[in-house]
Amino acid sequence: MTTTDDHWPITLQRVAGALDFELAGAGRDRLEMRAKSRGDTSRLPALVTLAMQAALEVDRRVAASEHEPPVDRKAILARKDLSRAMTEGAHSMLLTGYATAYRLELARILWAAIADAPRRRLEELVGAGVS
Repeated sequence: MTTTDDHWPITLQRVAGALDFELAGAGRDRLEMRAKSRGDTSRLPALVTLAMQAALEVDRRVAASEHEPPVDRKAILARKDLSRAMTEGAHSMLLTGYATAYRLELARILWAAIADAPRRRLEELVGAGVS
């Protein structure tokens, strides 16, 4: 039996897959990893754009090592592994693996955060980041 929300786990994986990561900061020793959307997202459907904004907000929370749900230790460690690999200039295949692992964690915790009421929870996540 399917429900109207069955598409969300796959949609969130695609949203996380559309994120790109870059190093930013002043000086080599003060670099921080930052997530951003890959390409132009203006033509995406409104709910997908909202999911992209929510993914960026959840990434910000993971980066801050918050331990409030939906963020958990597994996601924090996956992000730290990716950040360390980027900072140390790891081989591109390793970076791809770390980025994929972190994107999967991001999609997982995002789904955990919105599963009971996707539209409302996405709006709450994005709204919490604005305030």
